[in-house]
Amino acid sequence: MSKCRKNLFGINFSTSKSLMKSSKKEITKEITVKNSLTMGIVLLVVMWLVFLAEWATNASYGHYGLLPRSKSGLLGILLAPFIHGDWNHIINNSPPIFILTTALFYFYRKIAFEILLMSAIIGGFFVWIAGRESYHIGMSGVIYSLAFFLFFSGVIRKDLKLLAISLFVVFLYGSMVWGLLPLQQGVSFEGHLFGAITGTGLAYIYRKNGETFVRKKYQFEIDEENEEKLKAQGYRKITDEFGFTIKYVHKDDVEN
Repeated sequence: MSKCRKNLFGINFSTSKSLMKSSKKEITKEITVKNSLTMGIVLLVVMWLVFLAEWATNASYGHYGLLPRSKSGLLGILLAPFIHGDWNHIINNSPPIFILTTALFYFYRKIAFEILLMSAIIGGFFVWIAGRESYHIGMSGVIYSLAFFLFFSGVIRKDLKLLAISLFVVFLYGSMVWGLLPLQQGVSFEGHLFGAITGTGLAYIYRKNGETFVRKKYQFEIDEENEEKLKAQGYRKITDEFGFTIKYVHKDDVEN
């Protein structure tokens, strides 16, 4: 029979502890949602402030963009994502960067800043090396990197919640694949292409860490991981006639 402690007033302490744990989880999730939305909004506001400043002063910030294989273009790796050519350009980029940034910080809070920064720097650097000799501007390269990171992270990690985000990204931005091809004049397909490659690479590099909510592993998954570790150390599994594991023997012991 299980026992539970009660005080003089008949309060079940084990129940109260479980309620406290669940309330802490809910509070953590609520804080994570707020922080994720905040990051999406902050990035969006900065992007729009730059554009409105350019529009209000009737200036052109295009020369601060990324110009491949030029010294000034190196600075453009960081500045180009915040520069947009016209209203249509920034309006088209606003919803996806907000949604994807919010999703990134919600599901991958521990590595979100790294992923966001490297999406801009690595993707931009490849454009600087191999892009056409014209100014590349806009947040679309980062958008492609985040979309591909979120998609392939869910696929690689085989987590149902993260897979749901992958399907959500495909549903919203599946047509983005056409942006990887040089089909439209005046569009930096190189930024899209290298952004997608960067996001895919980051998903693989960070495949084993960074999740905000780490799911509980099943026993068979733990057993498989332990078996792989033993194999790497030179152990061999010995089973009975029914296939059940009896013991593990080191290869040196078998040879001797």
